[in-house]
Amino acid sequence: MLSEAEGEKTMRTFIAAAIVGVALAFASDPPPSSEAPAGFDDKSNGMVDDATHQADKEKFDEPEAVDDGLGPLYNAQACRECHQNPSSGGASQITELRVGHRGTDGRFRNPDIPIAHGGESISGRSRQ
Repeated sequence: MLSEAEGEKTMRTFIAAAIVGVALAFASDPPPSSEAPAGFDDKSNGMVDDATHQADKEKFDEPEAVDDGLGPLYNAQACRECHQNPSSGGASQITELRVGHRGTDGRFRNPDIPIAHGGESISGRSRQ
């Protein structure tokens, strides 16, 4: 156990350190803040370099075919068909509802009961 003199010395050291810490915090200038992007300029957001971003965008915009795995649930030509608001890669203006469950193999399974007069996927751009 600390004696009264030692405890007082420890408390003074702690208070002095706290005062120095507060003084240093107020003495240093905060780093300058940068403006948040205000629009879509088709450039990288900094997660990857611009060349990688452009290569990924080309793949995103690339038309797909049945041989690429297109259909039967997705019948548009590319990801950009839905994700184009306000530019390619943006949010989708389409709301899609899929009804079903995950099977024991982890894959999506259509519902066990027919819906929409036998249709199993309800979407403006899909059919089954």
